[in-house]
Amino acid sequence: MAEKNPYCIFMNNAYYDLSLKDLVLRRQKQKTRPVIWSARISSGLVGLTSCKAGNRGPKGYNEVLLAVGDKGLQKLIELGFITCPTCKPENKPGFWNAVESVVNRKHGMNSLEDFVDKTKLPFDARRVNWEELLPVIGEVPGRLYLPKDLQQDELLGFRKRFNRTGFDLPTTGYYDASAPGRFREYIISP
Repeated sequence: MAEKNPYCIFMNNAYYDLSLKDLVLRRQKQKTRPVIWSARISSGLVGLTSCKAGNRGPKGYNEVLLAVGDKGLQKLIELGFITCPTCKPENKPGFWNAVESVVNRKHGMNSLEDFVDKTKLPFDARRVNWEELLPVIGEVPGRLYLPKDLQQDELLGFRKRFNRTGFDLPTTGYYDASAPGRFREYIISP
């Protein structure tokens, strides 16, 4: 049975729409099988396709961006994704070697320890390069995760930036373990 929805996949320095089956078949044809990285678009996190946290939610075209190999990982970091604290992709052999120059250029950080430290580089979907990503995927995720306690001017600025891409800002909020669905929505003034 064919998959209904392909995934947006970055490989060979370009974006493709492929089913997971087609991606796996292409990967199997390669002499050395590169890692397939998963970026959760709504949270701005990059991790492993086997991540337990990443497997809890939707996995549609507008929710996950896959990338292949070191070049794919570098692209995800360039797009503004940071490491998942659950699956810790930074523990994969060669991770830092693949991303060090991109992290240094994008964030001014010179160590893996700084890059994965969420007090130095916290969760924030505003960091994602929506200007590049939205035209590629063509639709917004169901919701976006931002830091807690943002002010209205910060939220309005993000909405304005997002709207300049030609897309409306989806439901936006932050993780809150006590909220229904563990998500607390921001109310953004008109």
